[in-house]
Amino acid sequence: MSGYDYVENAMFGKSIFKNESTLYPEYVPPELPTREEEIARLAKNFRSLLGKEGSFSVNVAIIGHAGVGKTNLCKYTMKRFEEAANSRNINVKFLYYNCHSFRSKTAILRNILSEHFRIQSRGFSDEEILDMLVKRLTRENIRLVIGLDEANMLNSEDILSIFHAGEYFGSEQSMISTIIISRQIEWRSLLNVPLSGHIHDQIDVAGYQREKLLTILEYRAGMAIYPTAYTDETLSFIADICSSSQNARHGLEILYRSGKLSDLKNENFIDPEYIRAAKADVYPELRRDVFEELRIQELMAALGIARKLAVKGVTSTTVEDGYENYIVTCEEYEQDPRGRSTFRSALETLHKVGIIGKSVGPIEEGKRGRRATISTFDIPASVLVERIENILEKYESEKNRSLIDTNHSH
Repeated sequence: MSGYDYVENAMFGKSIFKNESTLYPEYVPPELPTREEEIARLAKNFRSLLGKEGSFSVNVAIIGHAGVGKTNLCKYTMKRFEEAANSRNINVKFLYYNCHSFRSKTAILRNILSEHFRIQSRGFSDEEILDMLVKRLTRENIRLVIGLDEANMLNSEDILSIFHAGEYFGSEQSMISTIIISRQIEWRSLLNVPLSGHIHDQIDVAGYQREKLLTILEYRAGMAIYPTAYTDETLSFIADICSSSQNARHGLEILYRSGKLSDLKNENFIDPEYIRAAKADVYPELRRDVFEELRIQELMAALGIARKLAVKGVTSTTVEDGYENYIVTCEEYEQDPRGRSTFRSALETLHKVGIIGKSVGPIEEGKRGRRATISTFDIPASVLVERIENILEKYESEKNRSLIDTNHSH
């Protein structure tokens, strides 16, 4: 078979998928099974935008661990809210921004003006941009709702200035409402008294219990995969795997990856072995290659902290306790422990790649300064321990193999 035939076969050959894009992370399905209560609560928060007496800004926070559907809840509900309002001649506009891509208030405001109102704002200050936006919204009687995902990438002052937009510029009605989407650890570090005073409702989105995970898997598999390619047992197996994390994204990615393995092997059915293989490679918040890029001291720090957090009842640890556990781990793996500055540098790296979360608590009575605590980024500590020990075991076996090869050469 020629190279052209291989490409043709890959493009148009058999597949267990009828629409694999419905399993992509960014896909918002036509329904959100098991989230009916949260949908209704979010929509009801914005009813004041529909009143004839005028529009009043609403600021809502959607908080929860990774993979529990915070983003889909926001997009799904507000798009339907927008459509329902517009069908009744009430001009509501919903815009979604992921703050990993738009990392400042300025970037978000400039994008709103240029992409949605065709107004160029280069050379203007933030205050002038907000003034232009509010005046345009007021003139066209538009109620704007801005969804800010991963809102911790902004600072509290930036978010507050968006909250205050209507007030700053003397508008009788505030035309800008906001939805803050954040994971719990980042929300705690972002929240301060002025910001919390402007939040009208905080929706805490819980993780999915096994039965709800199974319901979601059944719904999404029905959209994405031909029914002959899986059974109830297939989905039940995946639900069992991700029930400890309560993370639907975890389960959907395992389903997707195991399906791709089936296609790669030209199989008509998702074999349990493909699910196990996918599980080994999938943890939504923790790519396998992240660990392989870490230095040995960073791995030692990560393992010491993970072991501490894996103890039943322990939800967080301190930098000092983390350092003590790091030293013990170094001794176990016959590594020379480094000083506290190197350990803190390792923590910064682990934080940036998403392995650990850090938050600063209140000032303790009788003590100076704030105490930093360390926890996991929505990842079970036991999973971290398993992953890091596997990487270190791999390093050890490669080192031993290298020694054997060196001895044989002599």
